[in-house]
Amino acid sequence: MTIQPQEFPVVIQAYQPSGSEDLFVAEQVVYNQSEADMFTSRHTGLLIKARKPNSSELQTVPNYAPVRTRSRGIGAGFIIILLLIALIITGFATGWIQRNLDITI
Repeated sequence: MTIQPQEFPVVIQAYQPSGSEDLFVAEQVVYNQSEADMFTSRHTGLLIKARKPNSSELQTVPNYAPVRTRSRGIGAGFIIILLLIALIITGFATGWIQRNLDITI
């Protein structure tokens, strides 16, 4: 199926011929000939129809999904605190802190 360059964008639809009626299979808005060729090759053996898109089919839908924000510093801060606690425990267990700070327990 060849579409003239000035006719783009075009809605291409694929139908499965079934007796007296055609069953809808797929639809895609294409913006160039290569997209149209890919659609027709994916739906080989089906009836392919083309039409001009209406205005609602050409509008992009904005993403209204809420953006999840997450603080990345909590994980790093937690690891640093755990390392400091481990160093303090190791320092007291080996006696290094008592020797260097002149602490008697």
